[in-house]
Amino acid sequence: MATLTSNILAAMLFAFASSMLITWDAIPRIIRVVNSRKLKDKPGKHKIHKQEIPTLGGIGIFAAFSFGFLFAVTGHMPEVTYFMAALLILFFIGVKDDLIYLNPKKKLLVEIVAALIIVLFIDLHFTSIHGIFRLYAISAWVSYIITVFLIVLIINAYNLIDGIDGLAASVGIIASATFGFWFWLSDDYGYAIMAAALLGSLLVFMGYNLSSGPNKIFMGDTGSLIVGFILAVFAVRFNELNASSTANYQLVSSPAISIAILIVPLFDMLRIITLRLYHRLPLFEADNRHLHHLFLRAGLSHRRSTAYIASLNIALISLAFLLDGLGIVILCFILLGICLAVTKILLIAVKKRESVLSDNGLIVDEEGHKA
Repeated sequence: MATLTSNILAAMLFAFASSMLITWDAIPRIIRVVNSRKLKDKPGKHKIHKQEIPTLGGIGIFAAFSFGFLFAVTGHMPEVTYFMAALLILFFIGVKDDLIYLNPKKKLLVEIVAALIIVLFIDLHFTSIHGIFRLYAISAWVSYIITVFLIVLIINAYNLIDGIDGLAASVGIIASATFGFWFWLSDDYGYAIMAAALLGSLLVFMGYNLSSGPNKIFMGDTGSLIVGFILAVFAVRFNELNASSTANYQLVSSPAISIAILIVPLFDMLRIITLRLYHRLPLFEADNRHLHHLFLRAGLSHRRSTAYIASLNIALISLAFLLDGLGIVILCFILLGICLAVTKILLIAVKKRESVLSDNGLIVDEEGHKA
């Protein structure tokens, strides 16, 4: 065991492989239990699927991630107990929300508690805003507020994109692979192992999620809460390593690059909030205005929509790393401009398709199907 944990590549490989194997074994078992107990996710007003689908896939992700990560991280992350404590409370609240309805305010409170554990006990929080508005260091209480706010924001943004097959998993795969590779290059081995464990579990889960057969399953709030939380912690750590100048590969525009890595959930949330404010709609009421809904309305299938969005995510990450030297503000505007341009093109495609169908006496349902 000492040999495994002292060899970082072996530890990462073990975390990755064991999480894959456990997810592969656990998901079919979870599906059988869900089916026998009739705990499937039923179709609803703002849900795209038309038939009952097993949920609670997040239990498999959590179990696989926890085993792979905890087994391999020994000696590389002294604050692991606090991290797992925060993750556990999110796991249990996610399971409860998947099984029975949970008041959004209570869920938000638990998310804040989990974020506070990271900030206060692990002492992981933003200490610098990287020269934005010519400011660098910030006071402790401002740092805590900003960090908690952004962790909660990323958790909820990630939860909102879990609307079509494979999308949330693919975003998690891309983000964990990117953050994990950078952590490994920067000798931040504890977080590199964490990313490897998450990557392994999400890769296998995605296969089940994209399935159209009896093994199809959703990650549910259990999955979206814990994955969103882990990605949020990665983002904070990524920026702090660059701010402290301890990273082997120093980045000039790390906040903008972390935004690029999480651009899909962050841009989607920004767009949705803007639309709801503009149309004077409740901010926390579910609707079908998300980016993935537009892809479906444009006539694309779930898989093609996920593939296009994931490809855009990878392209923007690559662009952000290439243009790191431009600075945070300029790079953020470039990312925003590209996202707005893609959305405009998508809206034109949706309008054109719906106009053609309307001329033929047809309408398009929420999934983009002719009705």
